[in-house]
Amino acid sequence: MKLFPIYSLGIKAFCSDMIIDTENEGVIYFMSLCGYQATVKGLVANFLEYHGISIEIYGEEYYLTRNSLGYKVQMKKLPSGLSHAIVFPELALPKRDETNQNRILIIVNQHENLLNLFYRHLDEKTDIPLHPSWSQWLWNMFEYQENWIHELTTLAGNYRGYCFNFSSNRLYDLISSALQRNLPDVIGCLEKKGIRHG
Repeated sequence: MKLFPIYSLGIKAFCSDMIIDTENEGVIYFMSLCGYQATVKGLVANFLEYHGISIEIYGEEYYLTRNSLGYKVQMKKLPSGLSHAIVFPELALPKRDETNQNRILIIVNQHENLLNLFYRHLDEKTDIPLHPSWSQWLWNMFEYQENWIHELTTLAGNYRGYCFNFSSNRLYDLISSALQRNLPDVIGCLEKKGIRHG
């Protein structure tokens, strides 16, 4: 695991994972930090109070910030005596949130199934009945809609991030249309063994 120095107001720690939105002034969507407990806590506190963060990765320096999303911080002490913290927006939690009901954030590592996470988060966010077998079809539909999927930039580590911003009404219309047209990707879950629609 490669560690990169990260700074805020004179406090230094080390970063193993960093996901940002390069299209939105370097807003941080995920970071994993380690170092002495006081420095990790101080750096996280500075970040949450909207103080900038700088990080040097492979000789290039980035100046990063947070946005107005609420953030979740998980911190634990390591056997070595150092501390480890991860910071990410609460939007990444698969829960119903009235203020962000049409927005999803997925942070996925290389060993997780992106489509399964996407389906779980979408199913949690919407009242539209969905089926797990639609995962790939739903992903494709999101890709065809303008600005429904935005892939974030991984500066460090193996995690990837995706932001989704969709219209529930449009999604409902797409699903209804697919059912009316007997689209195989959608009606397959409705077929009983030995019975085909058509």
